[in-house]
Amino acid sequence: MSFRCLVCHAGGEAHLVHGACRDYYLGTPFLVDYVRCHACGLLQQLPLPEDVAPFYGAYPVHAAKSQLYATLRWLVMAPIYYDARHHPAGIALLDYGCGDGGYLEAVGGRGFRLLGYEPDAGQAARLSERLGIPVHADLKSLLASDAGMLDVVTLHMVLEHLTDPDAALANARHLLKPGGTLYVVVPHVDSFEARLFGRKWHNLDPPRHISFPLLEHVRRLADRHGYVLARHEPVPFPNGFAASLPVVLSGRFRFPLFALLFPLGVVYSRLVPTGSHAYWLTRQ
Repeated sequence: MSFRCLVCHAGGEAHLVHGACRDYYLGTPFLVDYVRCHACGLLQQLPLPEDVAPFYGAYPVHAAKSQLYATLRWLVMAPIYYDARHHPAGIALLDYGCGDGGYLEAVGGRGFRLLGYEPDAGQAARLSERLGIPVHADLKSLLASDAGMLDVVTLHMVLEHLTDPDAALANARHLLKPGGTLYVVVPHVDSFEARLFGRKWHNLDPPRHISFPLLEHVRRLADRHGYVLARHEPVPFPNGFAASLPVVLSGRFRFPLFALLFPLGVVYSRLVPTGSHAYWLTRQ
């Protein structure tokens, strides 16, 4: 089976880290192998899937949430999201891979021109109708209509889902104004919690998570695509710890057990805020 790294593009040399990983979150039948590139250390799937759509049937992240859920999300998970409070009214912001639209909804009412991108056409249409803003499913149309017009592009827990991270950074650069910001946050696969839980780490999330770029990989991608890595830091994400415990205790993700253990995840993520990492890239 041939290997080609998604970041450094080296081929041939990789070693198995996690083999035949089950989908503990949604229980799909797919089994996934993760290998580490000998050249740059990237952890990624092998083989790469040709079609990721079957991985996302009834994906809870895309489901509409209650107001209580939205409030709790912003109370405990705000640090992973791009803080747009310092921007003046009138800026244009795109949430690339906007999921349930929660971030776009949260930053509404500030006079921003907001856009979303979600590749599922049905989900994009539902979000556009609910939020009253353009949510694109046609990437070519988005690239044509907003080339060089955006101030901020956000990828909140998105890059790890993509089979072509180069394309994502190139697309964002095409859309951003010179000096604009690309904000990327990804699970940190070399964190303590990732090592602690191994294949049962919730943020491994096979088969949906394809690769896990670290600082050196984001820096390489930034250099290749015309960005400056302006800032990076660990950010707390309580789900990674709290959602891994039910898998260890019961053999799969179970929401009632997760809800019971979530306060422990919040405390842990504040004490050891390394489960995810955020990057601010400036377009040159």
